[in-house]
Amino acid sequence: MTNTPEHNDTRTDEKPKKVIVITDADSAILFKKLRIGRLVVRASYISLLVLFSLLNLINENGKIALWLLQIIPLLIFIPAFLRETHRTYSWLCFVALMYFAVIIPLLMSRWLWSDWVITLLVSAMFIAAMMTSRWLQYWNYYLSTKSNHS
Repeated sequence: MTNTPEHNDTRTDEKPKKVIVITDADSAILFKKLRIGRLVVRASYISLLVLFSLLNLINENGKIALWLLQIIPLLIFIPAFLRETHRTYSWLCFVALMYFAVIIPLLMSRWLWSDWVITLLVSAMFIAAMMTSRWLQYWNYYLSTKSNHS
């Protein structure tokens, strides 16, 4: 029989949780970043919807089925934008990756101006949504710590 030390429920090898402190000065900068991020996401989102609609209207080969396939994944986010959660922006990033995976092979084979514009809008939407998701998490954390201390 071997001697083993008693096992306690608390571990000493766990890292302590990192406490994030957001000052009022930091919160002003954070809110400005959040506002700009929301603006860029919404501008690129609306621009994509308009561009997809115009391309299918002015093109003689434009089809309603293609138009619906292009805009329905984006339209799903309209109610989510009203609730304004960080998960909305995270999911929008996943959808943007889907658009990115479709448009890049088209861009490399056709070199149309519309493919370039779609690529730029999808890239801007992805980056802005990713950063806005993180900034919104920090903003909500700041608001929760502010209300707890008041």
